[in-house]
Amino acid sequence: MTSEQTSVLITGGNKGLGLETARRLGEQGWTIFLGSRDEGRGRAAADKLTDGGANVILVPLDVTSDESVTDAVRLVRKHTDRLDVLINNASVPGN
Repeated sequence: MTSEQTSVLITGGNKGLGLETARRLGEQGWTIFLGSRDEGRGRAAADKLTDGGANVILVPLDVTSDESVTDAVRLVRKHTDRLDVLINNASVPGN
């Protein structure tokens, strides 16, 4: 699938600066791939952004897990043939 919209994957996009970045880019018409380690919180954030008019795809993603990263790549590829921007905003627990 080819996308004309600018796309971004935001790790840790379900709260704080990641969520605000997603909101602002969503307002500009970007496709938001919202990375979230906690799927429930991620879904709530994605729903909130979608209700505001953003095009959001939830990406369950734990950046400390190779398997999770591989699954995230597969999911993004299902929706687009390219990713324009990566915003690595995820924190690692205990750091």
